Amino acid sequence: MLKQPLIVSGTLGYAGPATLDRHVTKPYREDTEIRGESVRVSREGEPVRSFALKRAPELSGLLTAFTALLAGDRDAVGREFEIAASGDEATWQLKLTPRDARVRKRVPGIQIDGRKDLPRCFTIANDNGGASVMLLGAAAATELPQPLTREWLERWCAATE
Repeated sequence: MLKQPLIVSGTLGYAGPATLDRHVTKPYREDTEIRGESVRVSREGEPVRSFALKRAPELSGLLTAFTALLAGDRDAVGREFEIAASGDEATWQLKLTPRDARVRKRVPGIQIDGRKDLPRCFTIANDNGGASVMLLGAAAATELPQPLTREWLERWCAATE
């Protein structure tokens, strides 16, 4: 268990359905590549790990949500998640709840906060009450307070200014 948030920096790459790349550059170097049903993780100084996507339902949910959203495929998102939308054109929020009970036990929900036509934050809740929050696009350049708290991130992601 972490006593404070772990802040990592890097990039996400999307090259079409069932494909997602995550490149962490700070505070360590790690590359995660998802191709169809296989995941490959390489971290500096460690052997490469590969595993089937079905072993990590949180990655499967992330992949489905992220790639279907980027593709504008509401039907694909709707097959895997219950969708609740709120807000208006200026500030909006999507809440995705996995339909599969086994996945929902590990990933209770995904929340996307945005402004106008751009997503701002992508939050993945986990089974121990924690969450992973990704700041997207220009939001990723935000200077974060120290100490950083989840409450601050939630307020900031939902802010209208």
